[in-house]
Amino acid sequence: MELNNQIQLELYFADHFDTILFSVLADIYLNQDDLKRARRVCEIGLRHHEQDVAGLFVLAMVEKAEGNLKESEKVLEKVMLYDENHLAALELLCEIQTVLGRAQSKLLKSWQHVLKLDPDNRTAADFVKKVKGDKLQNSLDPKGSAIKPTIKVSDQKKEKPKISVSDVVEKSSSPLNVSARLATFTLVAVLKNQGLFEQALDVLDILEQKGENKKKVNQERKTIKTLIKNIQED
Repeated sequence: MELNNQIQLELYFADHFDTILFSVLADIYLNQDDLKRARRVCEIGLRHHEQDVAGLFVLAMVEKAEGNLKESEKVLEKVMLYDENHLAALELLCEIQTVLGRAQSKLLKSWQHVLKLDPDNRTAADFVKKVKGDKLQNSLDPKGSAIKPTIKVSDQKKEKPKISVSDVVEKSSSPLNVSARLATFTLVAVLKNQGLFEQALDVLDILEQKGENKKKVNQERKTIKTLIKNIQED
């Protein structure tokens, strides 16, 4: 089965409602603006895999596309509960919370998390700088001298800049054609267990470009290449 073949995916899904690959089909429908089918596939798949972050993320985007921002926010919060490093979901959550006018403290926490995952995110940096600047201004006495600081600003740890999701989509030439937002180690495991080794390697390439755990990526790649070699020898 080719994961970029819509017909094959539809036929497979029709016979296997419990497949964890449901998010791939749902994402295809979403990209075609077929929100009704995308929602239906997500609902069926999430009955069997309620903590699947890829499926939840697609559902959140369906809710957003239909204008259900509060529902989208709830689903995205579930995504972050199961995967706190899901950058695309976090960025979308920040966007929606801003539109909904959530409390500044809540927004600050979310944008700081974005900045931790993506130090080069300009929007997050500008928001955090502005909020902290406002707080510092409010801490000054009438004469303009600083009052004893009440907020401790910890030194930011230097992290290796990560490629944004948009960069991955633009730069990836993977024949698998799986959206970068759906690429996870779980998908790699599923593909590997189903004998789709080349596709699993494609997903690992996307994960590497996204800045995921390099050691884990290399270990998985080595394991898969060993499996391919064993099969060829047999």
